[in-house]
Amino acid sequence: MIALADRAGLPPERLAMLVGLLAASGVLEEQAEGVTLAADFRAVLPARDLIEAKLAFAAAAAEDLRTLFPAFVGDMPAFMGRSRTFELFRYDRCFDLTPENLAATRRWVSYTTCLTRYEAGPCLDRIDLTRHRRLLDLGGNSGEFAAHACARAPHLSATVVDLPVVCALGRENLAGRAEGARTAFHPCDMRRDALPTGHDLMTFKSVLHDWPPEEARALLIRAGAVLEPGGRLVIFERAPLPRRGRRADFASAPNLVFEPFFRPADLYREVLQGLGFSEITAGLVALETPFHLIEARKPGPRP
Repeated sequence: MIALADRAGLPPERLAMLVGLLAASGVLEEQAEGVTLAADFRAVLPARDLIEAKLAFAAAAAEDLRTLFPAFVGDMPAFMGRSRTFELFRYDRCFDLTPENLAATRRWVSYTTCLTRYEAGPCLDRIDLTRHRRLLDLGGNSGEFAAHACARAPHLSATVVDLPVVCALGRENLAGRAEGARTAFHPCDMRRDALPTGHDLMTFKSVLHDWPPEEARALLIRAGAVLEPGGRLVIFERAPLPRRGRRADFASAPNLVFEPFFRPADLYREVLQGLGFSEITAGLVALETPFHLIEARKPGPRP
Protein backbone atom coordinates (compact mmCIF):
# COMPACT_ATOMS: atom_id res chain seq x y z
CA MET A 1 0.00 0.00 0.00
CA ILE A 2 2.91 2.34 0.75
CA ALA A 3 4.38 1.78 -2.73
CA LEU A 4 0.97 2.47 -4.27
CA ALA A 5 0.61 5.63 -2.18
CA ASP A 6 3.98 6.83 -3.47
CA ARG A 7 2.97 6.18 -7.07
CA ALA A 8 -0.34 7.97 -6.56
CA GLY A 9 1.30 10.88 -4.71
CA LEU A 10 -1.03 10.45 -1.73
CA PRO A 11 -0.39 10.07 2.00
CA PRO A 12 -0.92 6.40 2.94
CA GLU A 13 -3.88 7.18 5.19
CA ARG A 14 -5.67 9.08 2.40
CA LEU A 15 -5.01 6.30 -0.07
CA ALA A 16 -6.47 3.83 2.42
CA MET A 17 -9.61 5.98 2.60
CA LEU A 18 -9.85 6.10 -1.21
CA VAL A 19 -9.32 2.35 -1.55
CA GLY A 20 -12.03 1.74 1.03
CA LEU A 21 -14.51 3.88 -0.90
CA LEU A 22 -13.68 2.18 -4.18
CA ALA A 23 -13.92 -1.27 -2.63
CA ALA A 24 -17.29 -0.47 -1.10
CA SER A 25 -18.45 0.69 -4.54
CA GLY A 26 -17.37 -2.53 -6.21
CA VAL A 27 -14.50 -0.99 -8.18
CA LEU A 28 -11.64 -2.60 -6.24
CA GLU A 29 -11.11 -5.82 -4.36
CA GLU A 30 -8.75 -5.91 -1.39
CA GLN A 31 -6.63 -9.04 -1.20
CA ALA A 32 -3.80 -10.20 1.01
CA GLU A 33 -1.21 -9.24 -1.62
CA GLY A 34 -2.77 -5.84 -2.35
CA VAL A 35 -5.68 -4.39 -4.28
CA THR A 36 -6.96 -5.23 -7.73
CA LEU A 37 -9.81 -4.21 -9.97
CA ALA A 38 -13.02 -6.06 -9.16
CA ALA A 39 -14.08 -8.56 -11.79
CA ASP A 40 -17.39 -6.79 -12.46
CA PHE A 41 -15.64 -3.46 -12.91
CA ARG A 42 -13.01 -4.97 -15.16
CA ALA A 43 -15.81 -6.38 -17.32
CA VAL A 44 -17.25 -2.92 -18.04
CA LEU A 45 -13.92 -1.17 -18.69
CA PRO A 46 -14.17 -1.72 -22.47
CA ALA A 47 -17.09 0.74 -22.28
CA ARG A 48 -14.96 3.36 -20.57
CA ASP A 49 -15.96 6.00 -23.15
CA LEU A 50 -19.62 5.47 -22.26
CA ILE A 51 -18.93 5.54 -18.52
CA GLU A 52 -17.01 8.81 -18.79
CA ALA A 53 -19.66 10.40 -21.03
CA LYS A 54 -22.45 9.44 -18.64
CA LEU A 55 -20.56 10.71 -15.60
CA ALA A 56 -19.92 14.07 -17.23
CA PHE A 57 -23.53 14.48 -18.30
CA ALA A 58 -24.87 13.22 -14.97
CA ALA A 59 -22.93 15.95 -13.16
CA ALA A 60 -24.89 18.67 -14.97
CA ALA A 61 -28.24 16.85 -14.83
CA ALA A 62 -27.94 16.02 -11.12
CA GLU A 63 -27.11 19.63 -10.29
CA ASP A 64 -30.17 20.80 -12.22
CA LEU A 65 -32.35 18.39 -10.29
CA ARG A 66 -30.80 19.43 -6.97
CA THR A 67 -31.23 23.15 -7.49
CA LEU A 68 -34.39 23.25 -9.62
CA PHE A 69 -36.40 20.25 -8.43
CA PRO A 70 -39.58 22.22 -7.57
CA ALA A 71 -39.64 23.57 -11.14
CA PHE A 72 -38.88 20.12 -12.54
CA VAL A 73 -41.95 18.75 -10.77
CA GLY A 74 -44.30 21.72 -11.12
CA ASP A 75 -43.19 23.95 -14.01
CA MET A 76 -41.29 22.10 -16.73
CA PRO A 77 -40.93 25.14 -19.06
CA ALA A 78 -39.29 27.07 -16.22
CA PHE A 79 -37.00 24.13 -15.47
CA MET A 80 -35.98 23.91 -19.13
CA GLY A 81 -35.34 27.65 -19.29
CA ARG A 82 -33.00 27.64 -16.28
CA SER A 83 -31.28 24.26 -16.47
CA ARG A 84 -27.76 23.58 -17.69
CA THR A 85 -29.03 20.41 -19.35
CA PHE A 86 -31.40 22.14 -21.74
CA GLU A 87 -29.01 25.02 -22.31
CA LEU A 88 -26.65 22.39 -23.73
CA PHE A 89 -29.21 21.13 -26.28
CA ARG A 90 -29.67 24.40 -28.17
CA TYR A 91 -30.86 23.50 -31.65
CA ASP A 92 -30.94 27.18 -32.63
CA ARG A 93 -27.14 27.02 -32.62
CA CYS A 94 -27.16 24.26 -35.23
CA PHE A 95 -27.94 26.28 -38.36
CA ASP A 96 -24.97 28.60 -38.93
CA LEU A 97 -21.50 27.04 -39.31
CA THR A 98 -19.51 29.24 -36.95
CA PRO A 99 -16.66 28.16 -34.65
CA GLU A 100 -18.82 29.04 -31.66
CA ASN A 101 -21.78 26.97 -32.83
CA LEU A 102 -19.56 24.03 -33.73
CA ALA A 103 -17.97 24.08 -30.27
CA ALA A 104 -21.31 24.37 -28.46
CA THR A 105 -23.00 21.67 -30.54
CA ARG A 106 -20.01 19.32 -30.29
CA ARG A 107 -20.56 19.02 -26.54
CA TRP A 108 -23.94 17.32 -26.87
CA VAL A 109 -23.29 15.57 -30.17
CA SER A 110 -20.30 13.83 -28.61
CA TYR A 111 -22.55 12.59 -25.81
CA THR A 112 -25.36 11.35 -28.07
CA THR A 113 -22.84 9.75 -30.43
CA CYS A 114 -21.40 7.77 -27.54
CA LEU A 115 -24.87 6.62 -26.47
CA THR A 116 -25.71 5.53 -30.01
CA ARG A 117 -22.46 3.60 -30.28
CA TYR A 118 -23.87 1.23 -27.66
CA GLU A 119 -27.61 1.52 -28.37
CA ALA A 120 -27.48 0.88 -32.12
CA GLY A 121 -26.59 -2.80 -31.83
CA PRO A 122 -29.66 -3.97 -29.89
CA CYS A 123 -31.90 -2.23 -32.43
CA LEU A 124 -30.07 -3.47 -35.54
CA ASP A 125 -29.93 -6.99 -34.11
CA ARG A 126 -33.72 -7.03 -34.52
CA ILE A 127 -33.92 -5.54 -38.04
CA ASP A 128 -33.48 -7.49 -41.26
CA LEU A 129 -31.24 -5.23 -43.34
CA THR A 130 -30.83 -7.71 -46.18
CA ARG A 131 -34.08 -6.58 -47.83
CA HIS A 132 -33.01 -2.94 -48.13
CA ARG A 133 -30.57 -0.93 -50.22
CA ARG A 134 -30.96 2.72 -49.18
CA LEU A 135 -31.43 3.94 -45.61
CA LEU A 136 -32.69 7.39 -44.66
CA ASP A 137 -31.91 8.19 -41.02
CA LEU A 138 -33.97 11.20 -40.00
CA GLY A 139 -32.49 13.23 -37.17
CA GLY A 140 -29.52 10.91 -37.56
CA ASN A 141 -27.15 13.12 -35.56
CA SER A 142 -23.48 12.34 -36.23
CA GLY A 143 -24.23 9.38 -38.50
CA GLU A 144 -23.25 6.82 -35.87
CA PHE A 145 -26.45 4.80 -36.19
CA ALA A 146 -26.32 4.83 -40.00
CA ALA A 147 -22.65 3.81 -39.91
CA HIS A 148 -23.43 0.81 -37.69
CA ALA A 149 -26.15 -0.22 -40.12
CA CYS A 150 -23.78 0.08 -43.10
CA ALA A 151 -21.11 -1.89 -41.25
CA ARG A 152 -23.58 -4.77 -40.85
CA ALA A 153 -24.85 -4.64 -44.43
CA PRO A 154 -22.16 -4.11 -47.08
CA HIS A 155 -24.82 -3.56 -49.77
CA LEU A 156 -26.47 -0.70 -47.85
CA SER A 157 -25.95 3.03 -48.41
CA ALA A 158 -27.29 5.68 -46.06
CA THR A 159 -28.38 9.31 -46.01
CA VAL A 160 -28.39 11.15 -42.69
CA VAL A 161 -30.70 14.15 -42.31
CA ASP A 162 -29.96 16.66 -39.58
CA LEU A 163 -29.25 20.34 -39.02
CA PRO A 164 -26.19 21.85 -40.79
CA VAL A 165 -23.86 22.09 -37.79
CA VAL A 166 -24.72 18.54 -36.71
CA CYS A 167 -24.04 17.25 -40.22
CA ALA A 168 -20.64 18.97 -40.23
CA LEU A 169 -19.76 17.18 -37.00
CA GLY A 170 -21.13 13.96 -38.50
CA ARG A 171 -18.79 14.15 -41.46
CA GLU A 172 -15.97 14.61 -38.99
CA ASN A 173 -17.19 11.62 -36.95
CA LEU A 174 -17.20 9.29 -39.96
CA ALA A 175 -14.04 10.57 -41.62
CA GLY A 176 -11.64 7.69 -42.24
CA ARG A 177 -14.22 5.00 -41.39
CA ALA A 178 -15.00 2.52 -44.14
CA GLU A 179 -18.76 2.89 -43.74
CA GLY A 180 -18.38 6.66 -44.00
CA ALA A 181 -17.89 6.29 -47.75
CA ARG A 182 -21.46 4.94 -47.98
CA THR A 183 -23.02 7.53 -45.68
CA ALA A 184 -24.05 10.91 -47.07
CA PHE A 185 -25.23 13.88 -45.00
CA HIS A 186 -28.18 16.01 -46.04
CA PRO A 187 -28.29 19.20 -43.94
CA CYS A 188 -31.76 20.66 -43.54
CA ASP A 189 -34.55 21.32 -41.06
CA MET A 190 -36.55 18.12 -41.47
CA ARG A 191 -39.65 19.78 -40.03
CA ARG A 192 -39.88 22.25 -42.94
CA ASP A 193 -37.44 21.50 -45.76
CA ALA A 194 -37.89 18.94 -48.53
CA LEU A 195 -36.71 15.47 -47.52
CA PRO A 196 -34.55 13.23 -49.73
CA THR A 197 -36.42 10.61 -51.74
CA GLY A 198 -35.55 7.17 -53.09
CA HIS A 199 -35.05 5.29 -49.82
CA ASP A 200 -36.61 1.93 -48.96
CA LEU A 201 -35.74 1.98 -45.24
CA MET A 202 -36.31 4.90 -42.92
CA THR A 203 -35.26 5.18 -39.27
CA PHE A 204 -35.95 7.50 -36.35
CA LYS A 205 -33.52 6.78 -33.52
CA SER A 206 -33.99 8.76 -30.26
CA VAL A 207 -35.36 11.81 -32.05
CA LEU A 208 -39.17 11.90 -31.91
CA HIS A 209 -39.28 12.49 -28.15
CA ASP A 210 -37.53 15.83 -28.80
CA TRP A 211 -40.75 17.25 -30.24
CA PRO A 212 -44.27 17.83 -28.90
CA PRO A 213 -46.93 15.36 -30.08
CA GLU A 214 -48.19 17.52 -32.92
CA GLU A 215 -44.66 18.00 -34.33
CA ALA A 216 -43.76 14.33 -33.89
CA ARG A 217 -46.96 13.46 -35.74
CA ALA A 218 -46.11 15.90 -38.55
CA LEU A 219 -42.60 14.48 -38.86
CA LEU A 220 -43.92 10.97 -39.27
CA ILE A 221 -46.41 12.11 -41.91
CA ARG A 222 -43.68 13.91 -43.86
CA ALA A 223 -41.41 10.87 -43.57
CA GLY A 224 -44.11 8.51 -44.74
CA ALA A 225 -44.68 10.64 -47.83
CA VAL A 226 -41.09 10.24 -49.12
CA LEU A 227 -40.52 6.59 -48.18
CA GLU A 228 -40.54 4.33 -51.23
CA PRO A 229 -43.74 2.27 -51.68
CA GLY A 230 -43.32 -1.06 -49.92
CA GLY A 231 -40.51 0.39 -47.83
CA ARG A 232 -40.14 0.00 -44.09
CA LEU A 233 -40.17 2.64 -41.35
CA VAL A 234 -38.47 1.89 -38.02
CA ILE A 235 -38.80 3.87 -34.79
CA PHE A 236 -36.28 3.15 -32.03
CA GLU A 237 -37.30 5.55 -29.32
CA ARG A 238 -37.07 5.81 -25.56
CA ALA A 239 -40.19 4.66 -23.75
CA PRO A 240 -41.50 6.00 -20.41
CA LEU A 241 -39.29 5.12 -17.45
CA PRO A 242 -40.55 2.68 -14.82
CA ARG A 243 -41.79 4.71 -11.87
CA ARG A 244 -41.84 1.95 -9.28
CA GLY A 245 -39.18 -0.47 -8.15
CA ARG A 246 -36.31 1.57 -9.58
CA ARG A 247 -34.10 3.73 -7.39
CA ALA A 248 -33.40 7.28 -8.53
CA ASP A 249 -29.67 7.82 -8.05
CA PHE A 250 -26.87 9.94 -9.51
CA ALA A 251 -26.51 7.71 -12.55
CA SER A 252 -30.20 8.01 -13.39
CA ALA A 253 -30.16 11.83 -13.49
CA PRO A 254 -29.51 12.17 -17.26
CA ASN A 255 -32.56 10.08 -18.09
CA LEU A 256 -34.73 11.56 -15.35
CA VAL A 257 -34.46 15.14 -16.68
CA PHE A 258 -35.88 13.96 -20.03
CA GLU A 259 -38.49 11.65 -18.46
CA PRO A 260 -41.43 13.99 -19.18
CA PHE A 261 -40.80 13.60 -22.92
CA PHE A 262 -40.67 9.79 -23.15
CA ARG A 263 -44.11 8.86 -24.46
CA PRO A 264 -45.99 5.58 -24.96
CA ALA A 265 -46.02 4.01 -28.42
CA ASP A 266 -49.70 4.84 -29.02
CA LEU A 267 -49.07 8.07 -30.94
CA TYR A 268 -46.56 6.44 -33.28
CA ARG A 269 -48.81 3.48 -34.01
CA GLU A 270 -51.83 5.73 -34.54
CA VAL A 271 -50.02 7.87 -37.12
CA LEU A 272 -48.69 4.86 -39.02
CA GLN A 273 -52.14 3.27 -39.08
CA GLY A 274 -53.62 6.52 -40.35
CA LEU A 275 -51.07 6.57 -43.17
CA GLY A 276 -52.22 3.12 -44.22
CA PHE A 277 -49.01 1.36 -43.15
CA SER A 278 -49.30 -2.39 -42.59
CA GLU A 279 -47.39 -5.08 -40.70
CA ILE A 280 -47.10 -2.70 -37.74
CA THR A 281 -45.27 -4.28 -34.82
CA ALA A 282 -44.31 -2.70 -31.51
CA GLY A 283 -42.12 -4.14 -28.80
CA LEU A 284 -39.83 -3.06 -25.99
CA VAL A 285 -36.07 -3.46 -25.86
CA ALA A 286 -34.71 -3.36 -22.31
CA LEU A 287 -31.54 -1.26 -22.21
CA GLU A 288 -30.60 1.22 -19.49
CA THR A 289 -33.98 2.71 -20.29
CA PRO A 290 -36.71 0.82 -22.16
CA PHE A 291 -36.87 1.51 -25.90
CA HIS A 292 -39.81 1.17 -28.24
CA LEU A 293 -38.98 -0.75 -31.40
CA ILE A 294 -41.77 -0.07 -33.89
CA GLU A 295 -41.72 -1.29 -37.48
CA ALA A 296 -44.23 -0.76 -40.26
CA ARG A 297 -44.44 -1.22 -44.03
CA LYS A 298 -45.70 1.41 -46.43
CA PRO A 299 -48.40 0.28 -48.88
CA GLY A 300 -47.10 -0.87 -52.25
CA PRO A 301 -44.98 -3.64 -53.74
CA ARG A 302 -41.85 -4.51 -51.83
CA PRO A 303 -38.83 -2.77 -53.37
